[in-house]
Parts: sequence; C-alpha cells; structure tokens
Amino acid sequence: MADVASTAHTLVEEKDTAPSTPGEKKESQVEQGVVEAVKDDEKTTDTYLHGRKLALVHSGLLMTTFLVALDQSIVATALPKLVSQFNALDQITWIVAAYFLTQAGLLLLYGRILQIVSSKYLFLFCIVMFEIGSLGATRHALAPLVDIASNISIGVGGGGGFTTVITIVAEIAQLSVRPILMASFGATFGIAGVCGPIIGGAFTDHVSWRWCFWINLPLGAFSAVVVAALLPLHPPLGSTAESQGQSLVKKWLNLDWVGAILSLGMVTTLVLPLEWGGVTRAWDDKVIIALLVTAGVLFIIFGVWEYFKGDNALLPMHLLLNRTQLAGGIFAFFFMGTHLSAIYHIPFYYQARGHSASRSGVDMIPYVIAMVVSNLGTGGIVRKLGRYWYFMFTGPIFAAVGSGLLYTINTTEAKKVIGYQILLGFGIGQTFQLPIMAVQAEYANRLDMISTASSLQIFFQLLGGVCGIAITGSIFNNQLSDGLSVYQGVIPTQILDAVKQSVTVVFSLPTEFQLPIIDVYVSALRTTFIFGVPAMGIALISAIFVRNWNLHERGKVSTERMETKEVKAN
Repeated sequence: MADVASTAHTLVEEKDTAPSTPGEKKESQVEQGVVEAVKDDEKTTDTYLHGRKLALVHSGLLMTTFLVALDQSIVATALPKLVSQFNALDQITWIVAAYFLTQAGLLLLYGRILQIVSSKYLFLFCIVMFEIGSLGATRHALAPLVDIASNISIGVGGGGGFTTVITIVAEIAQLSVRPILMASFGATFGIAGVCGPIIGGAFTDHVSWRWCFWINLPLGAFSAVVVAALLPLHPPLGSTAESQGQSLVKKWLNLDWVGAILSLGMVTTLVLPLEWGGVTRAWDDKVIIALLVTAGVLFIIFGVWEYFKGDNALLPMHLLLNRTQLAGGIFAFFFMGTHLSAIYHIPFYYQARGHSASRSGVDMIPYVIAMVVSNLGTGGIVRKLGRYWYFMFTGPIFAAVGSGLLYTINTTEAKKVIGYQILLGFGIGQTFQLPIMAVQAEYANRLDMISTASSLQIFFQLLGGVCGIAITGSIFNNQLSDGLSVYQGVIPTQILDAVKQSVTVVFSLPTEFQLPIIDVYVSALRTTFIFGVPAMGIALISAIFVRNWNLHERGKVSTERMETKEVKAN
C-alpha cells in the first residue's frame, strides 16, 4: 500500500513540473484518477472492525445466536403444559412445525437476499419479526391460528437471524480472526441447548410458561440496539458500483421466487413425515408415504429448475459442484445429526435412573462444558495457525469413540456415562464452526457468494439435525416396542403404552417390574448412540475432500477484495 501511495505522489510531483501538451493532459487525467483512487483506498485500507467496537458488535451478534438457539429448546418443557391448559393437544405438531419449517424453508432465500440488501437492514428486520412472534406467543389463549402465526413469525426471524450473523462476521472481521468468533457461536448454541429446558422448566413450574417467550423481548432488544448503533452500513458483500446502481425493485423481482416456493414445499414434505413417523403415525402410514414421495418429486423438480436458472438460481448448481461446499455440507449434516440426537437421548438415560426432567438437563452439563472448551480451544488454535482442516479429522474420531462407548452403557454406569459424554462433547466441539469456515475460505475471492454458501451449510446442519433425531427416534421406538412386547399380558396394555410415552411411568409400576422395564428402556436408548459411529465416519471421509486453505493467506485475498469493493462503491 505504501508503494502504491509513493507512486501516486511521484505522479503528482511530475504533473506539477512537466509542461502541458494535449497528450500529456490526457495522461495527467489518468494520473489524477490514480491519485483519487489511492486517496479512497487510503481511507478504506482497513474495512474491518477492531478492539472495543468489534467486541460490542460481536456481543450483539452473540446475543442473537443465544436467542435463536434458546428458543429451539426452551419451549420443550413448557409445551405439554401449554397445550393442556388450552385443550390444544391436537395442535402441538403444527405449532412446533410452523417454527421449524419457516426457519429451514427460508434459509436459502435469505442467502440470496443478502446479495441485494445490506446485512444490517436484514438483521434488524429478522429481530423485529422474532420479537413480534414472541410477543404474539405470550398470548397463546387467543386461538390456535395465533399460535401458528406467532411461530411462523419467530421462524422467519430465527431463520434469517443466524444466517445474517454469519454474513456480518464476514464483513467486520478478517478471515484469520473469524475462527474464534465462529467458535463462540458454536459454544453459545451448546450452552443454550442445555440451558433451554432448565430455564423453560423453571419458568413453567414457578412463574408462567409465558416467560419462555417474554424473555426473548429484552434479549432481542439488546441485539437490535447494539447492531443499529455500532454496525457500519456495508453494501452487500461482493456488490459492485454497477449492481448498486440497479433498481432495488428489479433486484427483488429477479430473485428466484419459484425456487423459493419449491424449496419450502420440499422441506415441508420432508420434515413433516420425519417428525410424525413412528410418533403420531406409523412409518407405513399412507400420509407418511405420500409426503415422502412428494418430497422426492419436488426435489427433482427443484434440481431441474435450479439447473436451468443458472447463476440466477436460488441455489446455483456450481455450489454443489464445488468439492469444499458439498463435502463440507455432508460433514455438517452428519455432525449435527450426531450432536442433536445425543443431547435429545442422553437425558432420557438419566430419567430412567429416576432423575427429574430438570435434573437430567443439569446432568448434561459435562457434555456442554467439554463441547464449549473444545470449541473455543479449536477456534483459538485455528486463529493462531490459520489451519482448520486437521480438526475435521480429530473431531469426528473423538465423537465416534464417545458414541461407541455410550452404546456399551447399562443402568448402573452413571460415572462412565459422564466420561463418555465428555469424550463425545469434546469431539463435537471441534467440528461446530469448521464447515462454515471452510466455505468462507473457499470463496474469499468471491465475496458475493459468501452469504449463499454459508446459508447452504446452515441448511445442511439444520436438515441433518432433524434427520438425526428422526432416525434415532425411530430406532429407539422400535427397540422399545420389541422389548416391551415380552410383557404383553403380564402388564396392562395401557400401562405399556404409557411407558412408551414417558419413562417416569415406570416408577408407578409394581416394584418387581420396575428394574426389568428400565433395563428394556436403557437397552433401547443404547441403540440410538451407535448412530454416531457411522455418521461421524462419513463426516471424516467427507473431510478428505475439503480444501485445506491457509486462513492467513486467504484472508489477504479477502481483504483485498473488500478494499477493492469499498473503493468502487465510493
């Protein structure tokens, strides 16, 4: 930069002393342009935030991450009491699904919107939608449709919230600094995932279930105020002076709305049978089969449509042809499936030992601590060395070993379970931020693709979590049914059916039946943990195809692109 500035100043001196001829006047105009460009460049040499300002903006983004993650788990303990209070048990599936479907279905669209709208504006819009939905959710007594509409609003805000956060990080922090920031987001997700049920249970039992939604309002307000006050207004990543000069209405009309509708339909018809299958409907139920077939058909139609849309597609096909993007997506899918299935089923083991739902959440703290320490430690090392690739191998190995050891547990090995879940958490913690870091390094020279590439990885994660829970949940239910069938005719059928719904029913049985039924329950749980072994094995294999970028070197490319973009925009 200093050499360029020196050259420019030399040009100025030569211009002042040289005679003016027609040809030289033309040259002097070019020289003047160089000088003006250098002046602009000197003003925007560093387009990133640093120090206190970066820390404050990051705190606002971190609060948003906590808000979105907390909302995914805090309602779990409140929902049964909520729907019972208003006699709306038949609405429970739709109330939950409305939130998740909008969140997952709009992820890819948000990635595209971030290419035409400032991330700051979109972030604030998402917070407002999240807050409106939360406020509506506190008034559940109005009508089931209000419940569903509120959760749709929360899903719209939550789906765009985290995607926008990732894009903002790419705008305010150098690539080499992002690992530690990304690690903090992963740690926040882990903490919120365990704290959610504990906080939700405390609110429901001692205050009111409405506080599960009221709590969102001050947290969201804090995020909005910090970002509104301190985050600079950046043009969309990778935008040019030409693209910024285009009509905003035209940009919105040019979005792939057909692809967005197909994507939402595809996600809906896939997620609903995964949530219903083996729970409210049998897997061979006509509705489940019809939905899965429809999902497959929509997937094919979506793929064909996106292919013909080319670069204007909601999901440009060249992203899926990029080995880092695709392999990183597969990695994200399976690590999130392993993570969510573990935090969903491990508490059941403790409940089978007589622990309350709230205490079983506390029992998950060793897993969370291991995950947070591993996550932040990995982020710090990657920040220092600039290499993330090696942790895409060590993480799955630890997680696979932890999952395999959990498969060996029985009803008397609580201490071993703590050790095994620490091992699993240590492995999962290493993997959280890596797929997104990989694609941001991959597209360091294509800033316009960062939002779309990042949203695709988040989409893979979200889908992996749903599929992981659905697969392991189905395994558990089938194993439990097979184990309980031995007691048909010995224990009343209605009691056996109740045991399938809640392990706490076991402790109301005659003493002679309690231990055998608990053994059946734990045996069924064990089979869910084995899922993590092949899942993390596939994640490890996929990591081979992820490019091993040096973040320090790629960060220089990204910085140069940011500076060039800012100069052109000015």
